This record gives sequence, structure tokens and C-alpha cells, in this order.
Amino acid sequence: MKNLTKAAAAMLALLLLCTAFASCGKGGNTAVTTLPAATGEPTATVSEDTEPEETVFTPSSVIKEENLDYTFKILSPVHDWAIVEMTGTAITGDVMKDAIYERQLNVEDRLGCRIEETVYGGDLAVRIRTVASAGGEDAFDLAQMPTSVAYPLFTEGYLADQADISTMNLDNPWWEKRFNDEVNLGNKKYITFGNESLILYSAFYIFCFNKDMITNYKLDDPYDLVKNNQWTWDKAYEMMKIVATDVGQDGLCDPASGDDIIGLTGHINHSRNLIFSSGITICQRDETGMLTYDGLTQEYVDAFTKFTNYFITDPRVAISGGNPNRYAGYTGTSGVKNYISVFIEGRSLFLTTGTNEVISIREGNIDYGIVVVPKYSADQEQYNTPVYSAAAGIVIPKATLDVERSGKLAEALGAYSYKNIIDKHISIVLHYRVANDPTAIDMINLAYESGSIDVAMAHNFGQCTSLLNNLNTQGLTEVSRVFDQAKALMKKNLDEAREKLAG
Repeated sequence: MKNLTKAAAAMLALLLLCTAFASCGKGGNTAVTTLPAATGEPTATVSEDTEPEETVFTPSSVIKEENLDYTFKILSPVHDWAIVEMTGTAITGDVMKDAIYERQLNVEDRLGCRIEETVYGGDLAVRIRTVASAGGEDAFDLAQMPTSVAYPLFTEGYLADQADISTMNLDNPWWEKRFNDEVNLGNKKYITFGNESLILYSAFYIFCFNKDMITNYKLDDPYDLVKNNQWTWDKAYEMMKIVATDVGQDGLCDPASGDDIIGLTGHINHSRNLIFSSGITICQRDETGMLTYDGLTQEYVDAFTKFTNYFITDPRVAISGGNPNRYAGYTGTSGVKNYISVFIEGRSLFLTTGTNEVISIREGNIDYGIVVVPKYSADQEQYNTPVYSAAAGIVIPKATLDVERSGKLAEALGAYSYKNIIDKHISIVLHYRVANDPTAIDMINLAYESGSIDVAMAHNFGQCTSLLNNLNTQGLTEVSRVFDQAKALMKKNLDEAREKLAG
């Protein structure tokens, strides 16, 4: 995502000299509009004859000081793979928790409010419906939930369209504008993603690689492959075949064997999302922003089949959670998830994982690198970083009765996170072991810049997420047959969406 990449590269100050998501190369002889305020009005312009000066951003320059005298209530999910909390209770010494708590104090002071958060492990949709029915002071002002939960709540009338909330400016650079335009259907904004929450930034999929293996086996440097547009599924598979070693000669590179070397390790839940590194989607999008579907394209079928054969069922691969269980009999030595543990032990060339889970390997002794997920082929126009389809974004429940007030909170949380919370997360989680390696940092930034999601999967239209996961778990490639059987349901869901989101 472009604004996030610039944050990680310490170039965000230049964003004050251009509109959101525009190129930073403007200036000099070009009139440039600076960062828009929360009202949507431009704050200043630079004349054609004036060289723009770098401006230091402060949240107070765009967030109006108020005395709301109100306690905001936030509902957040439980995840073991992401930082979900948007609040804190005290300074603890943990950099991320302290940054989140300090942001909370700043927002409370600026808006003259208090913020309370409920982290809830149950059904978020049921909780929103129940609170809405009860009414009163228990209503939530903001909630974090996946798109597949937000969409039906919106069509049932429980959530506000954030595009209609005047206190929000979704063009501000703390919002992921491109991603928000992509994930929402039509011209609605029933869910938004931005700097105020770390869940999205925990949900990018990346490849970790064992640097010692790259050197010892004289393999091509993945960094160079990315830069030369040669980092593809075929190339990664070729490298896996060179390294993978079946010492026991039982036909599989076995995690339970202390001597076998694995080509790639990961979890089956990653697979349905990783396929989207091809950029090939289940549905197509029309000029109205809605999805259309007339069966899977042959291109999707071919990509699915290739991915399954290379990165799920190949004997050089050990994917956790599949059937049969490739990790049966394996006991990790690092106290983390089994597929991460075998990588930390130096027994796998590649690891597929989410960005926040890099925390689990950064303290190990392994010398690792991080790169974007490989392309389907060199002909693919750009690298495409898959985002977990169940990543939670921000919604505004109508039960709060004052969605304009909720919009003020959403904007303030984003503004006080901008060039702050997300920067720290990237630095601590991903740059931690490569702080002095500009190339490695560029690779990490590229992954964030190219983040994208399969919109049909995000909404789980036609139960496509479950269909893909079942196929991946069993290692089957019959995706065309399975989706043909669900075609009527898919088309029904899309027709309903077109009807409900019209206008």
C-alpha cells in the first residue's frame, strides 16, 4: 500500500505536499494541494513559483480540539495472529502496547472523551445485533470485524455507510484508500481499513527464506530475483527441489525426521490466500464496482492447480493443518507453531506466514530474509501481496445514534497513528533483523505496497472461502468441478449484493 510504504521509508513528510495516494514527485512548477483536513477542505496550496517546503505533520493540525464529554465504546475480535487492541491501560515497556496507549491518551485529550474497548471472542455479528436491539448506553461506537461479517450487517441496516459521514475524510493518508475502494462493493464504504488498527498490517502474507541455505546451495538471491522480475512460482519451486532432502528415503521430506530438509513450510489456512499472489480473481468486476461471475476462468483453474501441486502436495513441502497431517509425530523445539518452528530450526528453505508472525522467528538464531510472495509468472504485471481474507476493518454501528461523533473518533485514531503506530510495527516486527540492510527493507516495503485481497473471498460469496480451504486441506485440484456445483449460490449472492447495494 503506497502510503504505508512511504511511512516505512521515512518519506511520509512529502505526503503533505500532495493529495492522498498521489505521486510525491510533484512540486516546483506544479500547484500542489496539501494534506486535506478532516472536513475535506484543503489546508493550503503552493503557488507555481514557490518551491514547497517540507512540513512536519502534527495530528492537532487536522483534528479539531473538542470537549465531547463522552465515553466511546469499541468492539474488537480475538486473534492469535494479530495485534487487535486499540487501547491500553498503562505504560508497560512494550513498545507497541505503549504506543497504542499513548495514542489513546492523546485522542482522549484532543476530543475531550474517554475510550473503552471490549475484546470479544464470540460471534461479532450476534453481539452487534443484540446490542442494537437492546439500545441504550451499551451500543458500540466503532467495531473491528472481517468484511464477511460487516457486509451482511450493513445490508441488514446495522452499520453506517462511512462515505456518508461528514466527519470522516477517507482520502486522508491514514486511510488505505486503494484497499478500501477495492474491498467495498459499489460506491459504499461499509468497512474501512487504515492506520488506526494493526489487524490489516498483521495480515499481509510474505515469504521468509533461510539465507544460509541460499549461500550454501549457491542459489540465486531472492532479493535479486525480485528486482529482476524473476521471482516466480516456478523459480521458488526450482530452488525448493535443489535444497529439499529426504534422508529417510520414505518419499517425503518429513518434519518429524531430524535430518530431512524441507523446501517450504507453512499452514493450510495460508494457501487459499497465497494463490492470489497470481492476481487472478474468482470473480470479475464491472464498471459499477460490482462483482460478476460465470464460472471460474481457465486461468484461475490453471493457477490453482499449479499452486496446489507446487506448494501443498509436493513431497518436498510440509504444510501444517492438511490431511494427511504432515506434522504428525513432530515436536518443535522453539515453543512456537510447528510450521514456524521447523523453519527456526534451520530445516526449511522457505516459510510462508503473515507479517505479524515474524515476531516468532526474529529472536531465533536463524539468519533469514523476507521477500514478497512470488509471482505466478514473469508475465504478471506486478507483484501481488495477498492479504488474509478475514482481516478485520473498521465499521460504525448505527446503534450508537450519532455516527458523526463516531466518525470523529475514527479520524482522530487514524491521525494520531499516522507516521507513528504503523511505522513502529514495521520497524519492530519486520525491520528488526535487517535494520542496516536497505535492500531487505525495500523488499519488505514492496510487500506492503502491493497488498491486495480477493473481494469474493473477503465477502465469502458462494461459500468460496470454505470451498477453497476444503480443497487445500485435502490437496485436491478439482476446483472447477467444485465451483460449478456452487455456481448457483455464487450468482444468487452476487445478484443480492447488486440489489442491496444499488444507489
